[in-house]
Amino acid sequence: MAAALVLAAPAVHAQEAAVGASEGGLGEIVVTAEKRQSTAQKTPIAMTVATGAQLTANGVSDVNSLTNVAPTLNIAQNNQNTLITIRGVSSRDYTETGNPAVALSIDNFYLQNGTALNVGFFDLERIEVLRGPQGTLYGRNATAGAINIQTAKPKDQLEGNVALEYGYKNLLIGEGMINLPLSESLKLRAAFSVHQRDPYRDNGSLRSNSGVVTKGGNDDVSQAARVHLAYEPAGTGFTALLTGEYTHVGGVGAVLKGVPYSDVVNGELKIGSDRKWELNNQGYIDLTIKNARWNFNYDAGPVTLSYFGGYRDQKLRRSNDQDGGTALNYAFPTDGKTETQNHELRLASNLSGPFGFQTGLYYFKEQGQALTYFQVLGGATPFNFYTFDYDTGSRSYAAFGQAWYEITPGLKIEAGARYTKEKKSQVGYNIIAGTYTAVNAKYEGGKDTYHIGINWQATPDNLVYAKYDTGFKAGGFQNGFTFGPETIRAFEAGVKNRFFGRTLEVNLSGFLYNYVDLQVQQNDPVTAISRVFNAGKARIYGGELETTWRATPDDQIDLTAAYLNAKYKDFYTGGVQYAGNVLPQAPKWSLSGGYSHDFHIGDGKVTARIQSRYQSKSYFTFRNFETEKQDSYTKTDFMLTYTPDAKKGLSVSAYVRNIEDSVILTTSEEAGYAGGYLVQFADPRTWGVRLSYAF
Repeated sequence: MAAALVLAAPAVHAQEAAVGASEGGLGEIVVTAEKRQSTAQKTPIAMTVATGAQLTANGVSDVNSLTNVAPTLNIAQNNQNTLITIRGVSSRDYTETGNPAVALSIDNFYLQNGTALNVGFFDLERIEVLRGPQGTLYGRNATAGAINIQTAKPKDQLEGNVALEYGYKNLLIGEGMINLPLSESLKLRAAFSVHQRDPYRDNGSLRSNSGVVTKGGNDDVSQAARVHLAYEPAGTGFTALLTGEYTHVGGVGAVLKGVPYSDVVNGELKIGSDRKWELNNQGYIDLTIKNARWNFNYDAGPVTLSYFGGYRDQKLRRSNDQDGGTALNYAFPTDGKTETQNHELRLASNLSGPFGFQTGLYYFKEQGQALTYFQVLGGATPFNFYTFDYDTGSRSYAAFGQAWYEITPGLKIEAGARYTKEKKSQVGYNIIAGTYTAVNAKYEGGKDTYHIGINWQATPDNLVYAKYDTGFKAGGFQNGFTFGPETIRAFEAGVKNRFFGRTLEVNLSGFLYNYVDLQVQQNDPVTAISRVFNAGKARIYGGELETTWRATPDDQIDLTAAYLNAKYKDFYTGGVQYAGNVLPQAPKWSLSGGYSHDFHIGDGKVTARIQSRYQSKSYFTFRNFETEKQDSYTKTDFMLTYTPDAKKGLSVSAYVRNIEDSVILTTSEEAGYAGGYLVQFADPRTWGVRLSYAF
């Protein structure tokens, strides 16, 4: 039943059994975007929300596939590193010293590095994608927005589910969950997910230059498990949640394809096949993540005191064919370990009057050791042309507070502030083309950020809001180069509406961002050494329209349109002025639409849904070269779910994704050392069937 319902709704309305749903109308989804409970339609933030069932139905198994449910999100990948862009704002720095522009967290546990985002999605309650700076409540590295992943928590009743899926390239997925009430106050929830799939890319079976390539790239080999233990003694006001999580990703992982300069025709790349090309270095990935999290709450009546904390251990061994072909023989292996801890202490009011507040303290620490080589293969032993051996540390301290006051019924003002202090360090050495350099780099800086807003709940179904936010991303260092912090001033106004008995929803938002010293990373095409630049100024503005119409109890239509103008106003580097160029991954237009219909068959139901997304041209680098772009494209999906009897918990679904088989790039960047350009691809057309049973 859940899968059928979710297919009949766009992401933000997937939970039909939510708060206040009327017969035939659109329901509400409870969210915690402002770190307190509200509903999506009454939260003054432009956001997309998808429930766990919605994510499963759309094949969202990791961060890279989030665009299936959040069409205004833009996600790229460079090797195994995930780069997220919201409204044209992103961070291209995926090194151990880099900071993302989107704050991504799992159950309030913040993830920093790009590889850490390769966590599997399973047994989730919902995902919230918040658009726009969230500098007050989320603090560091939230200049573009935030993505909150909320796992499903233990419940009071015995329940469980199991699912099996088979699909394109021998995809096999097995998932399951069991929820056990151990006593009146103790509850346990355990879940697992196993993925196995042959590679999408055929990279040959070569035995040349002492290299052996027998496995293609873009496979899916992963295992994950999670256990929640909740303790809620009645009448005490105290609750506790302990979580243990394990993830392993193996196989080959992502692969690059080299496009030689000779295949640049009329200024554009002649990419050739996105399914088959030969490599002469066998890539692999071995990523293991162990995570322990906890959450303690005490409701003292007027206020609730909460503590969120956790530790995370990540080990990564990774190598790939760095030239993307056979003309050369380069590898880029890395072996590293990263330890992360998060702690947040929060005090929130439970007042029933017009005034409310929340305030807190935050601490983040990450320590990583990594040994990375740029190797030339082909001899008896690899020749290490570059060596990077670093021990990198990062710490962040913050204090924040936000308060609101209802001036008259429905009219509320709010204000917040946060102070963040950052410390970074890196010690070790590098050897570049035979030159040894000792490294002992440090960075320290602090910044205050602010939020001011006014919200008018004109009716229970109509919200008008306007706000001003500031945000920042800390400066730092990379490969001997230093860079300063970036800052943003953001203005946004919007409306959220329900009409005609809550059957029609129309949400509209407009925004203007002014950036100073925007951080931009670029790899040197000749040396492959990456560097972060500070763009002098950048301006971003645009608007988003999101509509959903429940035309009948069995029919639903949803449309989204987003316009974006994101350009540098002043960016002078390397003797070139890039003012007027478009920011990376900032398409002018993003459009999406979907239609679903329920066919009733006896006691059962068949739900059919078709959805499509259009994205206009975008660039992968600040240079805006035609060779480093993604052309406009469409991507259409079709899903069909049959539920024989809603009371028996059995459902069968089938899908085809990317019906057009559009070739979608996740990166394209000049690499002179590889004799041209390196590109990487998103998933091709895929299909599958899924059988699930819930009890």
